[in-house]
Amino acid sequence: MRILTALALVLLLASPAFADFQGGQGPAQGGGFQGPGGGGSSSTVAQAKRAWDDSWVVLTGHIVRRAGGDHEHYIFKDNTGEILVDIDDKYFMGRTVTPQNLVRISGEVDKEFVERTKIDVKQLEILQ
Repeated sequence: MRILTALALVLLLASPAFADFQGGQGPAQGGGFQGPGGGGSSSTVAQAKRAWDDSWVVLTGHIVRRAGGDHEHYIFKDNTGEILVDIDDKYFMGRTVTPQNLVRISGEVDKEFVERTKIDVKQLEILQ
């Protein structure tokens, strides 16, 4: 019984040290803004199609048309190809975007087993 009590006490006292351990990299440091792109680097459609699921991408190009029957799915095009993008209405913020507008979209690559790769857009900027 004493051994169990001693072991529990040692584990309890050691837990704050384990909480701050980062694999030998020193204390945990809070992250935030890392540079002009907010941590995401500019990509192309071709690179986004090869990226891992949940990778962050920033694409510059044009929303050329709606895709299928879903009002939030669009086809996005740059110089390297086309990709399906999912843009929630809230990211348009009441703005009208046409195929002539140059836009920058930021979001996550979404790869599904049976569906084609798409970008789940989290930010939409109209450049022109």
